[in-house]
Amino acid sequence: MRFLTHKKRTKNPALVSVLLFLLLAVMTCVLQSEAMSLDWINLKAEAAMTLILAAVGETMVLLIGGIDLSIAGVISLTNSFSAIYMLDSGSSIISVSFACILMGLAVGLFNGIVIQKFKVQPFIVTFSTWFICGGIAYLVLPKDGGKPPVSFANAMVTKIGGRLSVAVILIFLLTAAWLYFKKTKLGIYMYAVGSSDKAASLNGINVFRVKLFAYAASGVFAALAGVYRTAVVTSGSPTAGESFFNQAIAASVIGGTLLTGGRGGAVGTIFGALVLKMIADILVFAGVSSYWSTLFQGLLLIMAVLISTVSEIMKDRKEMLA
Repeated sequence: MRFLTHKKRTKNPALVSVLLFLLLAVMTCVLQSEAMSLDWINLKAEAAMTLILAAVGETMVLLIGGIDLSIAGVISLTNSFSAIYMLDSGSSIISVSFACILMGLAVGLFNGIVIQKFKVQPFIVTFSTWFICGGIAYLVLPKDGGKPPVSFANAMVTKIGGRLSVAVILIFLLTAAWLYFKKTKLGIYMYAVGSSDKAASLNGINVFRVKLFAYAASGVFAALAGVYRTAVVTSGSPTAGESFFNQAIAASVIGGTLLTGGRGGAVGTIFGALVLKMIADILVFAGVSSYWSTLFQGLLLIMAVLISTVSEIMKDRKEMLA
């Protein structure tokens, strides 16, 4: 069956994003003399971390053949909430962060249950919850502002051992966690459901639970992204997440995740997010308008989709001829 061969079919799903990352790294070294220094790497990781968190969550939903637009609303809500209610004490930072995670979890569970129990299209459900969360964000914080504690911001940008930033450590941890998770029973089930939920169900997999987990995880990662943004930007915004849902999908697809599900992973998504950020930085350094950055990201997304689609068609033909 198709889903039982996902390991063969997904041998190097992140290859395109890794190659793009290396190419852009070389270009950056040519343009900027300080590029690839430890401080530079720390700064770029911090700048990309919010997108990485959002995109990893989105990837989990894409893998099971769904889509989650509500991450934009969750990021806006948790960013606004944490910027307003987080006080300069350890207990406050922990409790507010935990509350934000619960918000993301609740939104994800709601999405997963409504989509499956009522057979509503994921696009419609998550689009609706995006606007609901966005509306609540405006009630919490009508305009940009808030003053999160300096201690929280410092903790998120501190250097572990005086060398690597928290963001760099998080990237390594996310990579290691995904490489382990994809080999677990639940990880394998996610690929199976994304390849064919009917076949997965016939083979005894609880499709409802797998999909519910994916949407719940997406909500949690979006919440973490919102809280992290509060730390690095040191303020909140009711529109903080609006630019992230399309970038998260772009990072996932560039990283080798199929929009139809069953193929991809978080490692490629991490590189995809870094690629998007590096493109933006290169264009800014070259004095190109930010509008062109959006254009290039769109073209890159189209190219990634085409490459992924052609690759999938070729693999299907080879399997049919085998």
